[in-house]
Amino acid sequence: MDLDGLDLDSAVGELYGLHPDEFLPARKGLAAKAKADKETGLAKAIESIRKPTAAAWAINQLVRARPDDMERLVELASGLHEAQEKMDGAAMKTLGRERTKLIDELVRATAEVAKAGGGSLSMPVANQVRETFVAALATTAAAEAVGSGQLTRALSYAGFGDVDLSEATAAPSPARRPALRVIKGEGQGFGRGRGRPTEPEPEPEEPAEPDPALLKRLAEAEKRSRETMSAAAKAGDALSEASDALETLDARIAELDTELKAARGERDGLVKAQREAAAANKVADRTLRAALAEVDQIRAALPDTDDD
Repeated sequence: MDLDGLDLDSAVGELYGLHPDEFLPARKGLAAKAKADKETGLAKAIESIRKPTAAAWAINQLVRARPDDMERLVELASGLHEAQEKMDGAAMKTLGRERTKLIDELVRATAEVAKAGGGSLSMPVANQVRETFVAALATTAAAEAVGSGQLTRALSYAGFGDVDLSEATAAPSPARRPALRVIKGEGQGFGRGRGRPTEPEPEPEEPAEPDPALLKRLAEAEKRSRETMSAAAKAGDALSEASDALETLDARIAELDTELKAARGERDGLVKAQREAAAANKVADRTLRAALAEVDQIRAALPDTDDD
């Protein structure tokens, strides 16, 4: 990406298109770039971008690779909501069958895209992907969250109420408010040589002073929010690092298990060879003794050739 035009939106778009193994190093690099540019606020915001779970990553890749599938999801969600509002039983039955078929197709498509991106879907992750698509068809907000391509975690729907979307997507950039400008009326006051006097404008009402107690609570809440966001980012990093370390250790344990199994097989072979060698040694010892006894007998039977 063009680091000269770095902002939070572009950083989120860049990070959520990467493989999970590339996420943390890339986030660290983008934050370092922002710090080098003296953009400390942007750097902190980038550091707070959460690494997506395996299910969220796979769905985000589907959104990027196959946007048409997401359009089908949104269209079906809209149709289902309309049928429910109208209490159209026939339409709900038909759309319900389409819903099951589409979810199955989306799960398969997600697995294909994940595989193409260097990942895979285990059975638990595939179930989370399925639950997320079910939730996306339950509410418009959930469908928009899934279609954003910036999911941080899988979604779930209990069959009633709204879908919990707290911290389900990457934090958006701060709202950009249009600048306000005051337009002064023409011909205010009495005309200076020309024109006519205008009605005096009413005195503006004095704005109410904000409650100091509320301002204090707001400041404390914002502080807690910042601290919580920072703690969540650190916890997410720790979880990712621990997961990566555990995965590496599990792979090493598997290698050691394979080596141990091979060593045990080799030992069994050596034990067998030792037993066979011991048995052969016994046979050779008996044979040698018999041969020596035969030599002694033959020597004893020979006439004595010594001179008297």
